[in-house]
Amino acid sequence: MDKVEGVDKESRCAPAIGYLATPLVLLVLILVVYWKLALFGPAYVWFDHYDMCQLEIPRLQFLARAIHEGHLPLWDPHVWSGLPAIGAGQPGLVYPLNLLFASFPLTRGAIPVTTLNWLFLALHFIGALFFFLLCRDQGLGAAASTLGALSFSCGGYFGSAPWLDIGNGLSWTPIIFLFAIRLWRGRRPFESAILLGVALGACWLSGHHEVPLINSYVVLLGSVAVAAYRVIRRRRFEVSLLAWTAVALVLAAAVSAIQTAPLYEFAEHAVRWVGAPEAIRWGQRVPYSVHAPYSLPPAGIAGLLLPSATPESYTTAFMGHTVAVLAALGLAYRRRNTSFRIVAFAGAGGLVYALGAFTPIHRILYTVLPMLDKARNPVRGLFLVCFALSFMAAFGADWLLSGRQRSWRPALAIVAGVTAIFLAISFLGLQAEMYPAIPSHYLLKGTIAALALSALALWRRPSAFHRRASATVLIALVIVELGAVSRLRMTQLDRAHTVCATALVEHQDLADRLRAERGIGRINLDRQDVMTSLGDLYGFDQLVSFTAGAPANVLRHDLHTARTQALFGVTHYIARSAPPGSSAAIGTFEGGLKLYREQSALPRAWVAHEVLRVTGEGDLRKAIRDPAVDLARVAILMEDAPALQPCEETEAVIVSRPDDRTVVLNSTLKCRGLVVLSDVNYPGWVASLDGAPTQIHEAYGTFRAVVAPAGSHRIEMRYQPASVRAGALLTLAGVVTAVLLLWIEHRGRRRP
Repeated sequence: MDKVEGVDKESRCAPAIGYLATPLVLLVLILVVYWKLALFGPAYVWFDHYDMCQLEIPRLQFLARAIHEGHLPLWDPHVWSGLPAIGAGQPGLVYPLNLLFASFPLTRGAIPVTTLNWLFLALHFIGALFFFLLCRDQGLGAAASTLGALSFSCGGYFGSAPWLDIGNGLSWTPIIFLFAIRLWRGRRPFESAILLGVALGACWLSGHHEVPLINSYVVLLGSVAVAAYRVIRRRRFEVSLLAWTAVALVLAAAVSAIQTAPLYEFAEHAVRWVGAPEAIRWGQRVPYSVHAPYSLPPAGIAGLLLPSATPESYTTAFMGHTVAVLAALGLAYRRRNTSFRIVAFAGAGGLVYALGAFTPIHRILYTVLPMLDKARNPVRGLFLVCFALSFMAAFGADWLLSGRQRSWRPALAIVAGVTAIFLAISFLGLQAEMYPAIPSHYLLKGTIAALALSALALWRRPSAFHRRASATVLIALVIVELGAVSRLRMTQLDRAHTVCATALVEHQDLADRLRAERGIGRINLDRQDVMTSLGDLYGFDQLVSFTAGAPANVLRHDLHTARTQALFGVTHYIARSAPPGSSAAIGTFEGGLKLYREQSALPRAWVAHEVLRVTGEGDLRKAIRDPAVDLARVAILMEDAPALQPCEETEAVIVSRPDDRTVVLNSTLKCRGLVVLSDVNYPGWVASLDGAPTQIHEAYGTFRAVVAPAGSHRIEMRYQPASVRAGALLTLAGVVTAVLLLWIEHRGRRRP
């Protein structure tokens, strides 16, 4: 058995029944923390946040409908005239946990709120279980490991983060550190590198890039730092460590390719909103001025001890008095443990990163490290701080529960010192109004925690009853204090308490009316009045939607103008008040919403017999605004124009969509023309004319169009993205390679 510093051999050899019982214990404790989600079903929710209401939950509902239809969605036709479903990232349409819960039974064609709540609970259970495994791998006792797992999963940044994709990435942090620490300490480096690569790759499947990017840099920079340390201390340069790290990173890139390959392709063809005055393209750096507002001010460090908002006002760093005391005890008595030091340094690095623009270090990292400018929220480095504090607290709890302390005075001094800091922060924070109205019960809880921890430090009987009672008290203190985090995350589902979550459940009558409408094309809505994406939520085609990015060729247009919206086939508008030029409302619904019918919309597809060639986006917009240009007969192209025949008659095009990635156009042309479909042109779309491959032209700077001769024709357009196929093959190859290498390694160890 491999040696682990600072622990007894028997503490590492836990009975098998302990491992079997641990998942159940962790699940029960998480249910205790988030008891409102578990017991009251749809009455409480965790996703009352704009990103979740307007983007992630609607897109998850889109995923669920596709899975229940028997396929994985590759193309989302419902927003921005279409965009790549997997390439758009959020909330992670290929992440295994999302796929699992999206396959559960639907209610009225949607994932019920109760299922969404259990998805959140399962996510935090996975994070807790991974953290428990990390602690046990370091030889910590089951009680201390459970305390640390609960603190990490339900406290601080992870416990308060409202985003599904961010949470998915955060949950893999402990297991990434487990195998990284093994690699850095030389424990079965071959096996550790393979498992590290798989874990890091799974983290990248989460659907968001920031947490996986930070974890990847932790692995890379950690290996460089360990290699440099060995050169300085041992006068020996170990190439093998860097080689195994490279293997892990390459394997991670392969395992994650099914998500990252389409994500990269979309980034190259999209415009992204990052908080700058103008949206940016992939080749442009995110301005540093965007990072500054999301940097943690130095005074925000005190938020680890008192609940307060971070620059992302819907998250908190709060870990509580108990975790702080136990982390201090761990620092005092287990700081010589190599793994403890590694994680503590990672936490310190996370704090420096979270401070962002308040230190020059972040600016240097922003300048030097590739891709780091894309991670525009430095405050998210707090997840490393909270992770490190939980790990240190687990070490401190393990020492306190071991009964090996020789004197109570140092431990009592630590409790008193942390308590003094806690009280000082409380007093100064209240005086300076650093925190908005700290309730008195937080101070009371901190005081109770100080008294209880002092009693445990004084009570030094090394009996089994003492250990069980002490462990129960410690875990109870953590749960009570972390109630501040869970209350921030749980919201009663009604208009009086939520910001936007009710929008996900209250528009069913509006959706039913829209389905009953004849000739419905695209819808448009006032996002201040309708705080969700009705497109993805209910399966309608919606023009403008809240997303992190949109296809760049769609944003060539003035989408706010009536003529452009008519070109895009907007037939209905939803708001509390009518837009200029609209006719009377045809229906009134929940929250005072009104449904308006737009009369001037072009059909979804039409035939053009004339071409107007323009040379740039400015000329394109000018031509579309020009009332002399009949948009239904004149196709505006920014490329070489195909030869067409003038025709006076109007030909109708019948459009059908067998599935999300297939569109069929049937039409009878009187003469040679350009059949235009007002869906976005994007790499991966191919077309056939009566079964024979044909070229797709980009009409009006955005749409897909095919030239057809006179006669009756069937045009079929299919989305066949090479990025998804290549990514899926790389992911399969990465997983198969990892399994084969681990099998070979296992057989090699078993040979005499």
